[in-house]
Amino acid sequence: MTPTHLGPAEHLFSAEEVETAIQRMAVAINEEMEHLTPHRPVLLLCVLTGAVVVVGQLMPHLRFPLVLDCVQVGRYGDETSGGVLQWRTCPKESLAGAVVLLVDDILDEGVTLQALQEYCMVEGAAAVHTAVMVRKIRSRAIDVRVDYVGLEVPDRFVFGYGLDARGLGRNAPGIFVLPEDG
Repeated sequence: MTPTHLGPAEHLFSAEEVETAIQRMAVAINEEMEHLTPHRPVLLLCVLTGAVVVVGQLMPHLRFPLVLDCVQVGRYGDETSGGVLQWRTCPKESLAGAVVLLVDDILDEGVTLQALQEYCMVEGAAAVHTAVMVRKIRSRAIDVRVDYVGLEVPDRFVFGYGLDARGLGRNAPGIFVLPEDG
């Protein structure tokens, strides 16, 4: 167990391991997207608040023109289980005709990511590619497509590197499992 400001927690991945995974994702994204939009930049859509760290680490490794925007939706708030999807901020950029790279912190149940993919298509996106820093190893009732995955984690509540637990722990240096009594 490693001491954190949320109590002793199991340390799954170090900051270095997370950064290496993000760099691997960037390589895969570059291979696919470098030549997709010769006349228009890719719209990099950061899912706030959790993906802010991964987007900040990912962007310097991307070798194609992009425009950065964000969307803020959430299902957890101060809870450790997902509730109703709450829309807080919509993108400022037009999605019409855009190739979108949607970046989120985690794929858990898939509700948020699927809703965001559908939103982008309804708004007229030409294509939607998805990247998540971590994907929980679990069965899902929703069949949601993810193009790029950094790391896989057990089906437990994780925090750190942008992921939070009740609003805290986003700044933890790596990925940790929330203490069972948390």
